[in-house]
Amino acid sequence: MNLALLGYGRMGRAVEAAARERGHSVVLILDADENPEGRGITPEAMDGVDVAVDFSVPGAAVDNIRRTAEAGVDLVVGTTGWEERRSEVEEAVRAAGVGLLHAPNFSIGVNLFFRVVEEAARLLAPFDAYDAHLVEAHHRHKVDHPSGTARKLTDILLERLPGKKEWSKDLPDEGALDPSVLQVSVIRAGEVAGMHAVGFDGAHDRIEVRHEARGREGFAGGAVLGAEWIRGKAGVFSMEDFLADRTGDEERG
Repeated sequence: MNLALLGYGRMGRAVEAAARERGHSVVLILDADENPEGRGITPEAMDGVDVAVDFSVPGAAVDNIRRTAEAGVDLVVGTTGWEERRSEVEEAVRAAGVGLLHAPNFSIGVNLFFRVVEEAARLLAPFDAYDAHLVEAHHRHKVDHPSGTARKLTDILLERLPGKKEWSKDLPDEGALDPSVLQVSVIRAGEVAGMHAVGFDGAHDRIEVRHEARGREGFAGGAVLGAEWIRGKAGVFSMEDFLADRTGDEERG
């Protein structure tokens, strides 16, 4: 399989290594300087590319997706921060008849972790004595905060916990915390690859579920598996669709 890399930062280089390890070829690399507003993505540049993998920046993702779709190439998108323009992206992908697999995190472990958190929240929802909270930590170079993975976790918790109505990473200037607000703590320090922990704190005990990445290899390897899966498909898919297909769990797909 021939891949194009859109964005060639730390994750882009990790995806390149993971792709070559699985026997794929990286035939095009476009970093930010070579691809302003997606202008480096042309049908000629994409000739022979089977799947493009985007780990760029939020401001570049939509242009990259639109131009890649217009070139008739399937996509894997790990960039976050463009979700407000999701309808525009979906329209472009469907009009072009290509496939798009997007996720805030392509680590297989993280996506299984989402399921674990969902089940934990379902089990604890009837017991309002347990107060849920979320902590996430990443390296100091990460731009978005909270992370896309943390935002996905907040969606899961707000959906499953009736006592939580919204989330916040800020504390009030004074007074008690609103128990209906899910508190999200964000840490940016050093070279932390990624850690997410969901806690349920009660008067007599505390339950915590946690995922900690040892490096970028898990994210990159999952993105390459996603590229193998999306090739030749049409439509917009998530990692839930990928996992449902791989595990045979049709009800979740």
